Amino acid sequence: MESKPQKLKWVMLAMLVLLLVVGVWIYFHRESLLLNPGSVEKVAELPYAQLTFSRLANRVPMPGNIEIGKVIAETPEYTSYVFYYHSGGKKISGQLNLPNLSRTMSAIVMARGYVAKEEYTTGIGTKNAAAVYAKNGYITLAPDFLGYGESDQEDADSIGARLYRPVEILDLLSSLSSLPQIDLTRVYLWGHSNGGQIMLSVAEILGKSDPRGRTSRILGMVLWAPVSKPFPFNILAFSDEADDQGKLLRKVVANFEKDYDVFDYSIDRYFDAINIPIQLHQGSADPEVFKVWSDDLAKELKDKKKDITYFVYPGANHNLSPGWNEVVARDLNFFENLR
Repeated sequence: MESKPQKLKWVMLAMLVLLLVVGVWIYFHRESLLLNPGSVEKVAELPYAQLTFSRLANRVPMPGNIEIGKVIAETPEYTSYVFYYHSGGKKISGQLNLPNLSRTMSAIVMARGYVAKEEYTTGIGTKNAAAVYAKNGYITLAPDFLGYGESDQEDADSIGARLYRPVEILDLLSSLSSLPQIDLTRVYLWGHSNGGQIMLSVAEILGKSDPRGRTSRILGMVLWAPVSKPFPFNILAFSDEADDQGKLLRKVVANFEKDYDVFDYSIDRYFDAINIPIQLHQGSADPEVFKVWSDDLAKELKDKKKDITYFVYPGANHNLSPGWNEVVARDLNFFENLR
């Protein structure tokens, strides 16, 4: 008969073996345990963490196919079409102007300002300038953005929808190679108002990213009265125009700031990354984007030794009228002289 100390020894040995077996089983099943709601809970990443400027700079480009749809208008110099591409698995529509030339051509990717959805039709905010550029031999592409035109729905969260806008442009730029008419060594960015904020973001993200794998060479950027203030002030500044005078938007922003560092999404923190020439236009009587905003932007970029040319148009409004014809003429000269 075994003594009590011997029995205790065997019991302890059996327990150690059991613990070892359980430990080995947990090790080889750890992934399924983490994914099983009934076991250890996996900590999910916040939904908009991937949209910080630093994360987007490291994002793998998502080239796709640009599909040319129905004809919008035909002129002796160019034809306008609806076009489609995809971003994040969602379809985005827009207006493509294709000059009637039998050679490769430079391309201008355009981002419009804010337009109420009930008033929006494809081309609003870009079609007039795009027509002049197309008449002069430039292919223009102006996406409607998600939630507009024939595009799929945007993010249900208003801030999430805003933060995704630069990605829509980045994926369009990566898809330009699917149009053989485009000279991929001569591509330009153009943004008006909120579209200016988007294009500033794109220029910063591209400037921070490794250029390997990019399919297009961005030569320069034109900004018309851009919204250039930091996030989230850039959206709160216009909140009083809402029916509730911004009460809901302020609550949305406050909730966002509980989970995210707003500096990670704000253009003013990444001006150093811009490495392309900029041409900036601003009307002195603009009631939407105040002249002092563009004054500050031009000064800050010049202080950082960036290549920026700044034009002010006395008495001009948010659409740079009067002075519009001079603006587009200067744009054409800017595009032509960039090599």
